[in-house]
Amino acid sequence: MVSKIIRGAVLAGVLFSVSAPYVAYAADAPKTKADCKKAKDMKWDATTHACVKK
Repeated sequence: MVSKIIRGAVLAGVLFSVSAPYVAYAADAPKTKADCKKAKDMKWDATTHACVKK
């Protein structure tokens, strides 16, 4: 029983460490209008001067 708990904790740690960089990268939105035009599914909001999802 204890070995199943330890195995689950190790597996969860490995999965988190592999997925964490992708989550952090996805949070960064383009900062300039030119970069926003290159981004997929994003549009430039002229009122807030920020790149937002379509």
